[in-house]
Amino acid sequence: MPPDAIVGRVDESGAETRSEAEKSHAIAQTVDQAAATLAANQDGVVSRRQLLAIGMDDDAIGVRVRGGRLHRLRRGVYSVGHAGETVRSRLRQALAAVGSDSAVSDLSAAAELKVRLPHPPVVDITCPRALRPRPGIRLHRRRLDEGEVIAVAGIPVTSPARTLFDLASTVSARTLQSVANQAFVLRLVTIEDLHETAARHRGRTGSPAFARLLTALDPDGRVIRSPLEDRLDEFLRNRGFPAWESNQRLRIGPDLIEPDVLWRTQMVIVEADGRDPHLAPLTFASDRRRDRRLSALGWKPVRITTADIESRPDELAADLRAILESASRQ
Repeated sequence: MPPDAIVGRVDESGAETRSEAEKSHAIAQTVDQAAATLAANQDGVVSRRQLLAIGMDDDAIGVRVRGGRLHRLRRGVYSVGHAGETVRSRLRQALAAVGSDSAVSDLSAAAELKVRLPHPPVVDITCPRALRPRPGIRLHRRRLDEGEVIAVAGIPVTSPARTLFDLASTVSARTLQSVANQAFVLRLVTIEDLHETAARHRGRTGSPAFARLLTALDPDGRVIRSPLEDRLDEFLRNRGFPAWESNQRLRIGPDLIEPDVLWRTQMVIVEADGRDPHLAPLTFASDRRRDRRLSALGWKPVRITTADIESRPDELAADLRAILESASRQ
């Protein structure tokens, strides 16, 4: 056989070998990029199940763990690129460890909903299956109905109403009322949401305490008020304004509203436009739409702020009296 034929075959073989190596490297890079993308969307945390789904096998996972590209956080759960831990990554770890049918719940859900409870030292997770204990996780075996799980920053969390129901069996009545009131201030729930939740879970653990919460809140929602609403009531009393209604339901066309202050005869409505309930991003537009519709139907909507009461009380009192007097003459 001619020598150049041998050389050519070796070169061809070498080219094939290099091509296979490059192909394997490209596949590994693609898988690593997919893992990084997953982690970026999940607070740095991925599960073994997810890694297998994007093309890694157990050997590949082991290579990356030994090389420091994956860090084992708990059985079947890894962080990508670093071993650091945040509150959110702890939640992700717990969810990945339990499974895709789980959700953050109880005290952990309350902390994520920002209703004045801190994150507990362990993560509360609700799952419909019976599972053996897992370190750092407080498991609750419950079935969550449709609509009882929402996404908070991409993390499945029990809905505000369901979270309050679950808390009813674990926190004091005073704490439960405080948390529920904050949920109303943030407009996370309505009194109808709570009644519906109570009816759906009647007879389950926590039902008596939840029923007491509903009684304390008042079925008409009149106890559920923001701090600015209370200050507005005090301001009107101190200034001797004529009697008004507070948080009474009023139908405006197809809409049912509950004004903070209502002078029904004069058709004047005053809303406490504080940062907590009224200026939340999701409610700003709806509040302005409501004002427009009220004006179109002959009502006089007025919005007041903390600055109006604190810095311009005389001006506010004079303006409100002028509005009421003008409305009385019409």
